[in-house]
Amino acid sequence: MVRLSLASLPLLGLILLSDTVAQAEEPWWRDPERGCGKVEAWKRTSRIADLPGCDGELKGGAPPGEVAMHDAKKLLHEVEKQLEGGQVGDAEAKIAQATVIMNKAPSDARVNWARVQFDMAISILKTKITLAPRVAKLRSTFKAVADLTAQSKSDPKALASAADACVQAFKDAEAQGANLTLQFELTAGKARPLRDDLAECEAAKTRGGGDAVATTEPGKTAATDAGKPAAPDTASKPAAGDKKGGSDGGVPRAKWVKKLKGDRKKVFESHADAFPEYDGDPGPKGAAKASEWHYGSEVIKFKGNKLAKK
Repeated sequence: MVRLSLASLPLLGLILLSDTVAQAEEPWWRDPERGCGKVEAWKRTSRIADLPGCDGELKGGAPPGEVAMHDAKKLLHEVEKQLEGGQVGDAEAKIAQATVIMNKAPSDARVNWARVQFDMAISILKTKITLAPRVAKLRSTFKAVADLTAQSKSDPKALASAADACVQAFKDAEAQGANLTLQFELTAGKARPLRDDLAECEAAKTRGGGDAVATTEPGKTAATDAGKPAAPDTASKPAAGDKKGGSDGGVPRAKWVKKLKGDRKKVFESHADAFPEYDGDPGPKGAAKASEWHYGSEVIKFKGNKLAKK
């Protein structure tokens, strides 16, 4: 039997107390039973359930900052569920209420750290409100293309027609202010940027015969009916200011992080769900030179690699 001396008891008490405190603190930030989110999951999924803070039952005597995050997150979670069901309803009013709660939240380290994530969540939900009236059409036109593409021998004309309708649905949504870099589940269980869904429809359009380009011998241009050289095809070449691919230029996020410097890098990393929109060449090289970045309605101005002073 191990015997403890009286001198060792205070030390043992400190060890047991530290373990108890650690276990008591863990539920505030991590306990899924309380609806608590983890920032690493939030940056990956953009789902409100993963947003920092807990929207379930809080422990008695929770700090004011934790209560504020709880109340705001609960409202935003309700909005997300409404929009997924195709109902806008009082979504804007709930977002406004959540904004007021976070603005009045106490200025402590955890709340201030979470404010950026809540701002991002509100921006995403506002974009989804803009998108809500068009979700049904986007889903139906995209599904039509996916179903035809899955067939071993699909009718090229039917595929081209379905792809045309799908591409147009995305273009209409974007023209009305929808941010296509937003992650969304057009196909159940498959959340990804809407740009990726649009890209599939564009690829199907080409396979189905839409936008077909006449082939010629290398080094020669196609001729018109009058025997004159055809005008160069500029439609397929992105002009300056083209925001194709959300201005990602087909470059993965990891390479953007390596290329960007200073405040530009910080802003980019704080918007884990999207690429910035800007005037300039697609990709990180163009983004590094642009004086303004846009994330939906959010406008960020730079002077070099630093944020421009307001």
